[in-house]
Amino acid sequence: MADNPSAPLSSSPDSSAHARQRRRRIGLVIALAAVVVLVLLSAFVWPHWAVRSQQPDAQAQTSASSRPSQASPKATAAPLPDSASELLKAMPDTVGGFARVKADSDSEWSTRTPIEEYSLVYSTGRSGGDVTLHLAQWSRSEDAKALYDSQSTGMSGKELASGKVRSGGTVTGSYLEKADGDDEHKALVIWQNDTVVFRAQGQRTALEAFYKAFPL
Repeated sequence: MADNPSAPLSSSPDSSAHARQRRRRIGLVIALAAVVVLVLLSAFVWPHWAVRSQQPDAQAQTSASSRPSQASPKATAAPLPDSASELLKAMPDTVGGFARVKADSDSEWSTRTPIEEYSLVYSTGRSGGDVTLHLAQWSRSEDAKALYDSQSTGMSGKELASGKVRSGGTVTGSYLEKADGDDEHKALVIWQNDTVVFRAQGQRTALEAFYKAFPL
C-alpha cells in the first residue's frame, strides 16, 4: 500500500497535456468564430463588398432605361428615282432625326473627274434643321484623298474636331470639322471614306447631330 499514492502521479503528465491541447482547440475555435463574425460584419460595412457590389449593375440598367429615344424626323423622306446609282441608293432615307428630302446630281467637283457626284438635303422638318450633304466617288482612293486634302486645306474658321475614319477597324480616311468663318452658329465637316468624299454643312447643332449619326 505504500506505493499506491504514486500511481495517480504517474498519469498526471498525460492529463495535463490533454488539458492543454483541449484549451488550444477551444481557443482556435473561438478565434475562427471571431474571424467569421468580422468578415460577415465587414461585408456590410466595407463599401465595395456584399450588397453594395450589386449597385453598378442597377445603375447601368437605370441609366440605359433613362436614355431618351432618338427623335423621329418630322420631314418625310423623298423617294429616289428608279435610275439611282448604287452609291445614291446607299444614302440612308433617314439619319437619326433627319430625313432625306432632296437628292440631285451635281458638278461642283467635276474638275476632279469623279465617277458620280450628288447634292442631298437632310431635314428635321424644323427651322434650322437642314443639313446639305455633298458627295462624290472616284475609282481610286488616292483621287478621293486628293480632293479631301484640297477641300480641307481651303476651309476657314476654327477647327472643332478632326480624326481618322475607320471601317471595320481599318483606317479608310480622315475627317475635319470647322466653324463657318462668317457665322459662328454654322459649321462644315468633310470626310473621306475610301473612294468617297462627303461634305456636310448647316447649323452647328444640327450638323453635329447629323454627321455623328451618319452610317457612312
